[in-house]
Amino acid sequence: MDESIPKHPLNLDTIKGVFEEILEDFKKDHKNMEMALLNQPFELRNREVVFMLSSGLHEDLFPKLKPELTGILRRKLRQPDVEVTFEITEQAVDPLKNLYTSREKLTYLMEKSPALKELKKRFGLEADF
Repeated sequence: MDESIPKHPLNLDTIKGVFEEILEDFKKDHKNMEMALLNQPFELRNREVVFMLSSGLHEDLFPKLKPELTGILRRKLRQPDVEVTFEITEQAVDPLKNLYTSREKLTYLMEKSPALKELKKRFGLEADF
């Protein structure tokens, strides 16, 4: 690496700018899965860019993208010791996924909206029919 060329500062704004350039290149090459991975949230920890991934699909695809992304980032930032890694974050559990019966759904919705509880009481509505 040419020492006469200054290194770019390693901060979130600089990395976001580089990611925008990479996204444009991926868009031209129709690399949609790679674009989806780059749009995931990330953090900067010292010299490490850590992507916060939430699904098993991303977890499987990211190791394939990591070498290319690390190389591009190092070259564009002129920072040879930058690393790209990922962490799997706990997904927020969607309470609707575990609601099976009409009664469970109604109870959940009444907790979310007290007005629904009032309507149920006023009109004598029942979830089971």
